[in-house]
Amino acid sequence: MSADLTRRLWDLAVASRWFSGRSGRPVDVELGPWAGEDLRPAVLVVEFGDGHRERFHVPLLYRDGEPVDACDDGAVLLRALHDGAPGFERYRDVPADLPARRYAGEQSNTSVFFGDELLVKVFRRLEPGRSVDVELHEALAGSGVVAELYGAWVWDGTDLAVFLEALHDPTDGYVLACDYAREGRDFTGHARALGEALATVHHTLAERLPTATIDGAALARESRERFATVAAEVPEVRPFADAVDAVFAEIADDELPAQRVHGDCHLGQVLLSEGRWRYVDFEGEPLKSMEERRRPDSPLRDVAGMLRSFAYARAAGDASADWLADCRAAFLAGYGLPTDAQDPVLAAYETDKAGYEAVYEARFRPELLTVPLAHLASLVTER
Repeated sequence: MSADLTRRLWDLAVASRWFSGRSGRPVDVELGPWAGEDLRPAVLVVEFGDGHRERFHVPLLYRDGEPVDACDDGAVLLRALHDGAPGFERYRDVPADLPARRYAGEQSNTSVFFGDELLVKVFRRLEPGRSVDVELHEALAGSGVVAELYGAWVWDGTDLAVFLEALHDPTDGYVLACDYAREGRDFTGHARALGEALATVHHTLAERLPTATIDGAALARESRERFATVAAEVPEVRPFADAVDAVFAEIADDELPAQRVHGDCHLGQVLLSEGRWRYVDFEGEPLKSMEERRRPDSPLRDVAGMLRSFAYARAAGDASADWLADCRAAFLAGYGLPTDAQDPVLAAYETDKAGYEAVYEARFRPELLTVPLAHLASLVTER
């Protein structure tokens, strides 16, 4: 591939918020098949100091022979889906001519809205194989708790983009919860509805995709190892080591049901639209490989993630302990779990998540380290 095109794509990527490869160097460009006369996918291959390579997608639109990012004129992507261009898979009818508007707030991916009806999410950092986001949206079709899937752009078995229903007048779950916390308003109605919607997500995925089991002893061992790593980096968690170990010990003799899950569940992954909560962004934990994201897991990992998110909303809004307790109880009730006794598996996942949070906050937001520490301290109190 020409050095000129490689340099052009590098310069374009470096100037973009979604690009996470700035510490590497461009080594190649892979060009996919034409999807019409002036559109084709390009993949910038970036090599890092340790020798590993990552691939970043730039959909190229040619204007007067010059390549530009097609997301800047996203209407071409909708036309390609409508016309059934090579690589574009359509799951339902789509209109041909809707105004395109690129969303400025995305970072790891790029979204373009088409009127009030559809959006396309263009995946930027690519991994081989079908996207779990596309796969799970397809499995959840008709469930009423996700945006409906309209299509995908695929090259050589890898999803380049996904087309979804655009939710009308959406409200971000974390923003709304923080507002309620700040005002001391009762959020339990929303929390219960979020639990009900997550239960629908899990029940539907369990019915439509394969299930499995997890060895509790292996999970407990892995959780202990992760917490030991946390304690080595964050000395503030060390006083809680015995209580944490006791939490993990309670699942060591269990065989846990596992299935496909959201994988990165929190209040920022839900939108309130027309009075109904929808779960979004089923790409899973960004730091995990595609194989790990596709692996069946306990649905209680998602439940734990949402419970931890309530704790952050409480902290952001400086709400009372009762506000948090009421949100947790309402969410668990909506999901279908008892609120008067702690499930040991849920406790293990929530504690493991708090350890992950402690490392993140210690590195990047030390003023929020008290949030995971409060959870770990509660383990001592409970025991």
